[in-house]
Parts: sequence; C-alpha cells; structure tokens
Amino acid sequence: MTAVPSATDLEELWAELEARQGGPGSAGRRVRRVLADSPHHCFVAVEYPAARRVFSVVTDHTPASATKGLLVTSGVVVEPGSLPEYGTTLDLVLRAGAYTDIFTTLVADLLVMLTQVTTEPGDVVVNRLSEWQRMLSGVSPDGLPRERQRGLFGELHTMSDLFLPTFGPAAVYAWTGPDQELQDFQFQSGSVEIKTAAGHDANRVWISSERQLNDAGPGALFLVTLALDARQGGRGMSLPELVRQVRHQATGLGGAGELDRRLVRAGYLDTQSRLYEDRRYALRGRTVHRVTDGFPRIIEQTRPVGVSGVRYTVDLLAATSFLVSHEDMITALETKA
Repeated sequence: MTAVPSATDLEELWAELEARQGGPGSAGRRVRRVLADSPHHCFVAVEYPAARRVFSVVTDHTPASATKGLLVTSGVVVEPGSLPEYGTTLDLVLRAGAYTDIFTTLVADLLVMLTQVTTEPGDVVVNRLSEWQRMLSGVSPDGLPRERQRGLFGELHTMSDLFLPTFGPAAVYAWTGPDQELQDFQFQSGSVEIKTAAGHDANRVWISSERQLNDAGPGALFLVTLALDARQGGRGMSLPELVRQVRHQATGLGGAGELDRRLVRAGYLDTQSRLYEDRRYALRGRTVHRVTDGFPRIIEQTRPVGVSGVRYTVDLLAATSFLVSHEDMITALETKA
C-alpha cells in the first residue's frame, strides 16, 4: 500500500526544499517525488526565484478549465506546467503565503484521492478541486471568526453529547449546519437549532431569520441553547480538542469520512487548528425548548406584510413554559414520522 504523506509531512518536505535554495537570483524548481509506488507521478516542489510552493501531477490531458488558470480560492490556482523527463503536468500553485494552510490541506487530500484511482488524473484532480472550491467559499486564511468558532463548538458539543450516542452515524448526516440550512440538525422526525450564549446574558439568543424557528416543517422543532464561558487558556475544552473527540466517536461508528467533509464545509481545517488552541469553552448550562404555537418568535405566517430579512433576539425567560428535557427531545426525534 502506498504511503501517503500527511499535511505535517508535506510541510516538512516543503521546508526542506526551501532550505536548499540556491544563491540570489537562482531560478528553477527543487522537486521531490511523493507516492513513489503509485502509477501516478506526483511531485512537491518549490519554484524560484518566486519561492512558490507547487504540487504537480503528470498528465496526458490538461482540462480546459485549467489552461488559463483555475482559481480554487484566493491565493491558490491550478495551471498547466511541465517537468523534464515527464512532460505535461497539472500544477497546483500557492500564490500567497497567507493561504499556506489551505494549500497544504488541498494537496494532502489530493494525494489520498490519487491513491484510490488508476485512471488518467487530469480530470479527476480538477473535478476534486472544483468540489473544494465550493467547500472553501467561506474559509479564510485567518481561520473562523470568534462567533463562528463558538457556534461550531456548540453544534459539535451537542452532536458528541446527545446525538452520536443515540443515533450513531446518522447524527453526522443529520448535521446540516455546515450547509447553512434553516436548522443545524435535521432528522426524519424533527429538527434542532443550536444556539450558544456567552457572557452574562445567557438568556438571550439571536435568531437569523423569520424561518429559523418556523415549525411548519416535518416533525418537532427544538431549540437547544448552550451557555458557554469562553476564555483564553484555563479550564474547559478548545475547539480542536472537541473536533478530535467527535472524530474519535465518529470513527468508531463508521462516520469519520462524512464528518471530515462537513467540517470543511463548516470552515474548519485541521491545518488551521493552532489558531483555535488557546481559546477554551466551559459549559455552564444547557436548555432545550420545544418550539411550537405560543413560543416567542417571528415567523413568515405572522410577519407583517412588506417586512423581510428579519433578525431578532429571543428572551428565553419568556419561554419557560416550553422547556423540555433533552431526554424528551431525543425521544421525539427517535419517533418515526
């Protein structure tokens, strides 16, 4: 079986190639082959004098979309190229150092994929990068902003604590938060919206639209609110620690691959995990509300004519009569619709 270098291995290879840079004004590429036992000829390289990192795959066919440069994300582009003794290549090129983490993640993924196919790799690589182009639309080289980090923590914590133990891998497939669906989890028998509240006012949550708390869909609708203490260092769990915990659970249940794909769509890259290590979250409390008639909310059916794009807050102290236990929520979600 062909050994596939990890993202860490790739970083070390590129660092070694960069350390071998020639004198001022030197040109050309320092190249290292990877996947030595693969039928595909794959290389990592550093190109001088620009010191650009490059990943090259030898191909007999360069897809039309790559002939003028296919922008995967800002700072990463696909271009036609060539290597002596091998001929035409398809090159993934890092054009801006700020995107190094994203670039390394892409190359690591492509290498895994190339071990699984024996067909001519040109179209395969471009098609895979087109998928990544869609997934990376919300990914920044600076990582997730604080609010999105906290929201992702809340969704993963709920998955780990409540849904994976009950539903197994189906919990991963029910996680629709990464796709910006109306609710963060959608099961056959109901939906769950996850909110996180930090600071002193843990009883107020933001609702992003008049459709988010609309229970007109199939099954029951629940609002789960996690009160979190967020701080730099100290007690609690970091987002990368939680990701590792959920990934371990999903691996044991056979859902790790799908979890990883959804994490990327949520904007979480392992190569950026160091950006989140110092910020830790401690759970102060969790409430579950059944959202139904009478719950304090704005929905399409009651929205004034001419009003749209609604964003509002709900004071959960006004919704105490809708509180239920998480066991009751699980029972409702387990019930066949």
